[in-house]
Amino acid sequence: MVENIIGKCPFCGKEGVILIHYPPVLKSKTGRASSNSKTVFFMTKEKYEVSSDCPNCGKKAKEIQKALNEGKKDPEKEKRIIERLKEQNLFDGEIRTKIK
Repeated sequence: MVENIIGKCPFCGKEGVILIHYPPVLKSKTGRASSNSKTVFFMTKEKYEVSSDCPNCGKKAKEIQKALNEGKKDPEKEKRIIERLKEQNLFDGEIRTKIK
């Protein structure tokens, strides 16, 4: 069930990173009380684990795993979003929260 896949690096976009793919699996858990037992079935989530560094850009496996889990932040895209909000007069340059 577990298989190795060659995937793309989130930093350079080139293939060469070896990923271990864990597909979703149906599992059961049995709860036992004094008089009866109950079996509950549930699905595990699909999971990718990075097992090698990127041969193209040299990023470490931990950095690639973190970028895949959290999503890589693109500062240029964030600047474009802020500029668009400023053009629409929805963003005045400061970030305010409701927490006092």
